Amino acid sequence: MGLILSFILILSTVVRLGFVTTSPPELFGDEIDAGYQAYSLLKTGRDLYNQPLPTYIHSLSEWRTPLLMYATVPTIAVFGLTELGIRLPEIIFGSIAPIILFLLVHQTTRNKLLSITSALALSLLPWHLYYSRAAFEVVIMLDLIMLGTLLFLKKRLTLSALPFTLAMYSYSTAIVFVPLWLASLFLLSRRKPFLVQTAVFFALLIPLGLSLVSGRAQNRFGLLSIFKSNEVVDKILTLRKDSPDVIGERLFHNKIESWTHLFTYNYLRSFSSDFLFVRGDPVGRHSIQVMGQLLPVTAPFLVLGLYYLARKKIWVWLIWLVFAPIPAALTVDGAFHATRLFLMIAPISVAIGAGIFQIINLKSKFINLALLLLFTINFLWFAHFYLVHYPKVYSRWWHVGFKTAMTSLSQLAPSYQKVFINNTYEPSLIRFLFYTKYSPADFHNQFTIDQLQKDIVPGYDGFNLTDKYYFGTFNHGLNLQPNNLYLLSQRDDVGGDWDWRISPPGNIQVLGTATDPYNRPLFYLVTSRP
Repeated sequence: MGLILSFILILSTVVRLGFVTTSPPELFGDEIDAGYQAYSLLKTGRDLYNQPLPTYIHSLSEWRTPLLMYATVPTIAVFGLTELGIRLPEIIFGSIAPIILFLLVHQTTRNKLLSITSALALSLLPWHLYYSRAAFEVVIMLDLIMLGTLLFLKKRLTLSALPFTLAMYSYSTAIVFVPLWLASLFLLSRRKPFLVQTAVFFALLIPLGLSLVSGRAQNRFGLLSIFKSNEVVDKILTLRKDSPDVIGERLFHNKIESWTHLFTYNYLRSFSSDFLFVRGDPVGRHSIQVMGQLLPVTAPFLVLGLYYLARKKIWVWLIWLVFAPIPAALTVDGAFHATRLFLMIAPISVAIGAGIFQIINLKSKFINLALLLLFTINFLWFAHFYLVHYPKVYSRWWHVGFKTAMTSLSQLAPSYQKVFINNTYEPSLIRFLFYTKYSPADFHNQFTIDQLQKDIVPGYDGFNLTDKYYFGTFNHGLNLQPNNLYLLSQRDDVGGDWDWRISPPGNIQVLGTATDPYNRPLFYLVTSRP
């Protein structure tokens, strides 16, 4: 058994670590934010906004759960502000996930073969691979919930409180899921919470509770919640105008009806074949979009496995699957949101594993060989598209171009009096800090505001970091001054297909260009000709 688990761990690690610096092709905004937050914690013990050892971290755009940033500190210390330094924690947690799942399935079924097939299903699951090759908090969250469940079922109730509470500090979905799941575990096991376990659980949640009361932990959910959606209110008002029957319209069209409808719509769509097997999440960072979140070949095995789990009354996985979409269904765009639906991965892997297990149990060499060949072909096709085509086709989702642009800017900046950086293509401050390895201590002392100020210098709207670096955009056309360096966006500052590499304006000197994978210009580093 040890040899098989070693093979699964090696396989899981290879498919997550291989080519991780080229696919995904570049670090996207949340990864860069997590990386620089970890860098700031490493260097100063404070986050970006100068909070000492925070239990909720303030990024430039929102409050974020902190566990990913703390987990990234050691890898940043070793590998620096690099793709590997940022992504290695998720690679590690993603690689060990199948081993945790093996132990958990064995605990719930006492079936070694089913445990092996479930672990193999997870190790090669595209949905899990997308996320464990980039800095997504949900990878850590899933491991912690599986580990907490395993400890609970092994009657280590007090010890299980630690991973369950840590999961709630890893991603906000766990704040909804964990209490529901714990209640289910107590009901299934017919156990009562121990006083010590309860005390440990709530003691660890005190910082989270304070963050909830202060609004930090609920800020993003408040923006996305179906209960706060203006669209729901607008729809109700529109429908009520269609009929003179005021009382009837209030009965049939109200907030409770609208919330229930939207929740049900979101919940049921998370189980749709379009999401799971055909197209997947419409966000290019969460799916390759030429297939769903799962390998299409696994569809019949998923159905067969769910039937097996129900027939054998292995309720723990079916209940997990029922609860997993609830947090996402409570958000306005949660129907196909693979990040918020990430907790579905564990029971889906078990169901697929159970389906495969039943086919293997037929003990037909021909069928087993055909099964292996079918899975191999489907996975190799996915791997080819992901490694060869995906980095090019979906480069925009990974904000390709900033690494080249900011790295070149950091080399050129000392020679210029002021530096102006486009802030409309994507928020550029955090990318500037990351790729220039800007001192977090200096940033804490120098930063004041990142809100746009009209004419912060004549003809330029934005904000500044010291008297040298400005982030924003021109308000009346390009007005370049001598002795200044400018990072301009092809889309926002140049427009069209005018390629300044070939024919720049007569008063502009192009010092560098960042391009997309098809060699189309994205950014220019320029200065004014004397």
